[in-house]
Amino acid sequence: MASSAPSWPGVRPVKTCTECKQSKLRCDSKDMFPNPCSRCQARNLTCTVDPSFRRTPARKRLEAMSRELRELRDQRIANSRAGSTTSPDPDSTRSQDSSCNASQQLDAILLEDFELLALESFELGGVVIDKQSVLEMFKLFTKFFHPTLPILGPISLKAMHHSHPFLFWTIIIIVASHSPLPSDETLFDRLHEPYMRMLRVEILRAPMPLSKIQALLFLCMWPLPVSHQPDDPSWLYCGIAVNAALYMSLHRSSPKAGTTPSLYSVGVMSGSAHERTNTWLGCFYVSTSLSMHLGLPPMINTLSDLASIRSILGEHNLPREFSLHIRVLLIMAGFTNILVHNSNDGVIDSSVTQLLDGELDTLKVTFPDGWTNMTDYIVMVVKMHVYTLVITRSRSVASSKDILLKLGLAAALRIIHLANSRFRERPDKNQTMTTTQRERTLPKDYFRGLALATIFLLRYFGLNNSASNAEEQQLAANHVILSHTIFKTLATRPRDEYDRVSGLFETLCRQAPIPPDTGKPNVSGRMGVSILLDAMNTAREIRGYPVEMQEPAEVPTTIESLPGPSTVAQTDVFATASPQLVEPWQSDLAFANMFWGDPSWDVYNLSADMPQYHPGHGL
Repeated sequence: MASSAPSWPGVRPVKTCTECKQSKLRCDSKDMFPNPCSRCQARNLTCTVDPSFRRTPARKRLEAMSRELRELRDQRIANSRAGSTTSPDPDSTRSQDSSCNASQQLDAILLEDFELLALESFELGGVVIDKQSVLEMFKLFTKFFHPTLPILGPISLKAMHHSHPFLFWTIIIIVASHSPLPSDETLFDRLHEPYMRMLRVEILRAPMPLSKIQALLFLCMWPLPVSHQPDDPSWLYCGIAVNAALYMSLHRSSPKAGTTPSLYSVGVMSGSAHERTNTWLGCFYVSTSLSMHLGLPPMINTLSDLASIRSILGEHNLPREFSLHIRVLLIMAGFTNILVHNSNDGVIDSSVTQLLDGELDTLKVTFPDGWTNMTDYIVMVVKMHVYTLVITRSRSVASSKDILLKLGLAAALRIIHLANSRFRERPDKNQTMTTTQRERTLPKDYFRGLALATIFLLRYFGLNNSASNAEEQQLAANHVILSHTIFKTLATRPRDEYDRVSGLFETLCRQAPIPPDTGKPNVSGRMGVSILLDAMNTAREIRGYPVEMQEPAEVPTTIESLPGPSTVAQTDVFATASPQLVEPWQSDLAFANMFWGDPSWDVYNLSADMPQYHPGHGL
């Protein structure tokens, strides 16, 4: 594949961005793509190329600004007189929803009694954190992280530290990674290795209590950084959490049920009905979202399980936004099962996609009060995945594929627009966090959706001159710049995950225009995510790296390489002089008693001086 810079015929027909054209200055937007031009980058301006833009004289701009100021002032006076402080836009709806659910979110972790704890510092593997830093980190978690996955509580921080240390330290490592305190920005680097040692032990220790399942779900939503995306263990952690939840029968929990007895046969405390229900909904939310973004079948996808979750939503009191997000993923899980298991028929694909659009649009009409920009974002990402899944099928009808390309274009543009609007949103006066710090508290799946939309625009519109007109190519290029700016700004270290994504966009933009064939990508079997994985392979090829992994060479086995006879003295297990023989029946009972921990074995009245079985601590 050619790696020289493309000529971009039709993609960048105008050499000057709107900001430079308005100021009558030379612009290098064509040479800097996908980065903003030098002037916009230095002044933190939005770099957009618009062929229809016409420069406005300075006097007319001043008059227009003055008129807007007068209109805003008059509107503010009218609102104050009417005593109304409510705005009908989605952002105000979001603030109302937040205020309605503030008590649920803030009461999830009770911080008041933590001040009464005698400890002034907390230690894990030699890393010491003072009490004030712990309080600040849990306040950040309660405000920015937990509302996205509200599965805790109410629980006091003091009780969490005493009874659930794995959950306690998991929250600390997540906040230290995604929103480090200015007073201790190196905490994550120091805490990473001790926490990983703790994780390796706790994740293999059965049975797994409710708090560990919750900790793993948080770790899947906000995974720790990895040097390569295949190294991300979120899917493995999610599988452990879901299976541990099934073992505890969380999928059979009912929000109207009373206290579930903690039976010895299960081996773990059951928890309250509220916590069990929330945790099971969290398992569905995390596993379904993760499966969509990894291109894998959902873990919870049977008709009975989906119907049970739909029933729980109708009778359980949840934060409004979280409930809507689960409903969106319920629709996605049901239709994905149909698309994946059908006979790859283009007519069926088109019908199912049309039904999916109708279901999602109906959801917005049914729940208008709780609809937020984040909910709209998730809906667009779900549509993007389904459109891409059908587009990449080898037997899709050409006419339906063209329609889906246009629908995918609209969804991708909407995703980047929502992400850019949030990114450009000024923080409240009461917030001490910057915009960059606030955006880094978003879950990883948020940025996976943004990356997929950008790759879709590059593959089917930005680099494909035959499949779209000049206006669509220009629109796609402008939104690629916006997405690239977000990832580039969020990068805090060279070659961190955000920086690698922005580098991927830059590398793909250096390739020559691709052929008009928009068929099946090289990476297959991963549903809509195939185009993202294919783009990663393309970038490796452009950089001169191999795209296929080589199998390790087999070491030839010879007589000399075989181990010789052991020099360790062997004990004859059948020797009659063996001291203190144990009756086989008693030995089996002792092992079973210690392994299963079941009190029913006590009916055999085993003697107290029998050999005991001591399980190890795992890895």
